[in-house]
Amino acid sequence: AGLIFNPAVLPKGVSNALFSKLGAGNLVTAATMGYQLFMFQSGVKMDLEMLKTVEGKVLFVGALCVLLPLLLGVATLTIMTEQEYLINFFTATTYSMSSFPVIVSLLNDLKLLNSELGRLGLSTALVSDLVGLLLLIISSLLRTADQEPNEIGDALIAMFVFIVTVALVLRPALNLLARKISDSLKELYVYFIISLFLGSVLLSHFFGLAVFYGPFIVGLAVPSGPPLGSAVLEKFEAITGYILTIFVTTCGMRVDFANTKFDKIQLNIAAISLGVISLAKFLVCYVGHSFFWESRAKHSAAFAFIMCAKGVVELALYTFLDDTEAIMDDAFIFMVGTVIVFGSFVPILVRRLYNPTKRYRGCLKRNLIDSGPNSELQIISCIHAPGDVNAVINLLDPSCSGDCPIAVTVLHHIKLVGQSTPLFISHRKERVIVCDYLHSVNVIRLFNEFEQNNSGLVSVNAVTAVSPPTFMCDDIFTLAVEKLASLIILPFHIRWWKQDGSIQSEDHNLRELNNKVLEKAPCSVGILVDRYSNRWLVYKDDAPTIIKVAMIFLGGNDDREALTFAIRMAQDTRVKLCVLHLIATIDEGRVIRDLNEFEAKQDNVALKEAKEKEYITYIKEVVDGATTTFSIIKSMVHEYELIIVGRRYNLDDITPQTSGLKQWCEYPELGLIGDLIISEDTMAECSLFVVQQVREQEEVQQQQQAAK
Repeated sequence: AGLIFNPAVLPKGVSNALFSKLGAGNLVTAATMGYQLFMFQSGVKMDLEMLKTVEGKVLFVGALCVLLPLLLGVATLTIMTEQEYLINFFTATTYSMSSFPVIVSLLNDLKLLNSELGRLGLSTALVSDLVGLLLLIISSLLRTADQEPNEIGDALIAMFVFIVTVALVLRPALNLLARKISDSLKELYVYFIISLFLGSVLLSHFFGLAVFYGPFIVGLAVPSGPPLGSAVLEKFEAITGYILTIFVTTCGMRVDFANTKFDKIQLNIAAISLGVISLAKFLVCYVGHSFFWESRAKHSAAFAFIMCAKGVVELALYTFLDDTEAIMDDAFIFMVGTVIVFGSFVPILVRRLYNPTKRYRGCLKRNLIDSGPNSELQIISCIHAPGDVNAVINLLDPSCSGDCPIAVTVLHHIKLVGQSTPLFISHRKERVIVCDYLHSVNVIRLFNEFEQNNSGLVSVNAVTAVSPPTFMCDDIFTLAVEKLASLIILPFHIRWWKQDGSIQSEDHNLRELNNKVLEKAPCSVGILVDRYSNRWLVYKDDAPTIIKVAMIFLGGNDDREALTFAIRMAQDTRVKLCVLHLIATIDEGRVIRDLNEFEAKQDNVALKEAKEKEYITYIKEVVDGATTTFSIIKSMVHEYELIIVGRRYNLDDITPQTSGLKQWCEYPELGLIGDLIISEDTMAECSLFVVQQVREQEEVQQQQQAAK
């Protein structure tokens, strides 16, 4: 937009009228304020605690991808120009930096924030950005010393006092406030931090420093994430995007093609120096990634391109160089062009070179049937709210009795708010639980209690994942592949009040996540609908001595998977399992046979075990359509605490027992039977567990083609 509304592009009368209406001074002031806000927000979102856990090889690559290009860039500029050494050093520093906010934005747009490459890119970018910022501050002070030697002492003292005050006084004070903050005083603290931001802007101008130094350093002092960091960002979120857009537009309006005299020598210098620095950065990242992480060539190239990304931060630095006359106007135009080129082609190249989903496609598909009846069952249990804990424990506790041990990895998902970097925290048993998120501490405590109550039968490993809702599925798939899980348990997106059964909350982000997991999971998936078990925990003294469980069987992969889990539960002496087998008939009363004989044989083999077990009640009902099915289900939902069904994906359309129900289905992720059980027509108070066996890639492709 800035290039389009450029004075060189518009007719002279139109451009003059536009600038007079907008007010050139007001426009530039608003643009500068927008960039200052952006840098302040970037500082708030940046979690410096990450540096404590960063590996040595990440520190090495992050520092080297700035220092080596810087040295080569200074050497190139010194050879090709007669400029002062300090100007060359300052210019090469701005070319060599890797901006953390730009890389965060790129990874977020590419949906790679939670991927293995994305996490590595964020850690490396954090180190590179801090190294580059330090070099930029040093180069600015050296330039000030060279141009105004009488004022360098004041500038150094001011910078030193400012940084020390922020690091040793402000940051500890704000951390203390964040721990003791209350809802009544939160607003007051937020406005106090906003006043600190405005004060840092004034100090930067007063001491002649770059406009972004003060706001960025103050932003680093604010604790990222909830409750303080997220509350501060919430105040700015609505306006920063608009004002930052003005800044980018004004940068484009500086590009004056008509009145700029292009010097081939200056353009060659800019092009060669930038080429040398970019190539050096690319090679350092490519070789470092290949050597330290022994990655594929494509992934190393993608990592290198990510570290070479350019965006609004680089645009601001080049504008600052132009304002200080460190570069000529023609070189500035060239640099703006490079930002546009890098911003356009880097995302395309990264998409072509790196696809994290291929890791899940190539892994072995695992399910409950193949895991064996007496083998240790690996389960990933996802927790999104405190109310999910009791429901999951009540489902798992009867599943680990006798010779059926289970290994549960509890994945507590927390929405990423007020910080840029997603977190993946593994809580090891030998360590004291230390976590900034109180809900995670409570979740871990309850599951540890569950493990102690079932000593030798259950092993629990707790993980806290802080990430955006759109990327939470990556955490689930990564754990499922790493742990060789056979089952992923997901909470349903609706929660009901215990008193009257009305809907308490409905999380649409959770529903979208569940659908993604159902579509792409590397193992079987179960969705747990909790309407009963949140009243007690099964291993407590006040819990019922008998747990009535029903399994509704119609046939197919999903029903056989659900039956396997139900039989596993039935080995607990507290569980009274009833398997209800619904068979369809035609008008003559003859039983309809499954057209797929192989499927029918598999169903009979699965049901044979249920029929032979004395502690399992097997009931066969012949139904003549969906109406009879509905009547049977409505009559049984009040007799059981838990009902287990298969999702029966793509089978309900050809099954007479459920024909006609699809048009009334409100929650397809539960299947037709599951949706019928939780509908208002049945008035059920029991919990529901819907199981889907892992789907092959061909099935997923068929679904996508059908959707198109």
